[in-house]
Amino acid sequence: DEVAREVTQPGSPVLREIAAAFGPEALRPDGSLDRPKLAGMVFGDQQALAKLNALTHPSIMAGIERRLRQLGERGGTAVACVVAPLLLEAGGRGMVDRVLVMTAEESERVRRVMARDGLSEPEVRARMAAQMPPAAQVREADWVVDTTRGIEAARRQLECIWAGLGL
Repeated sequence: DEVAREVTQPGSPVLREIAAAFGPEALRPDGSLDRPKLAGMVFGDQQALAKLNALTHPSIMAGIERRLRQLGERGGTAVACVVAPLLLEAGGRGMVDRVLVMTAEESERVRRVMARDGLSEPEVRARMAAQMPPAAQVREADWVVDTTRGIEAARRQLECIWAGLGL
């Protein structure tokens, strides 16, 4: 998300392309990206979402690769974690050594996103429908952490994975 915000800063080429593709209503009065408004334009419209992804994913993936390269050049970093909800959809599997997928039962995922983002259930489900299905994510994963039972149970699973790395 940090890289996505970086590449869509006011004045950036990606933001100009988004405004050209989706109109000035995709921007706030200060010239920044109006994320909620843009989300309303693309979720539920596969063509619009595909257009947005085509405009943003290449720059986001390049930004992630740049950060990973910089970490490698500095040295001393044994593990770098890339938190990228759409890594697999964006074709970024090749830029990482391993993939960890965090998952939960569907009803729990819906509840959490509604609480976190203040969205309605139909809005959350539209966003979920636009993502790679969880079963497909799990097939791509090297590790899967089920967060349905809460943060402590997830933490224990993550600690086991970390211990298995032998670092």
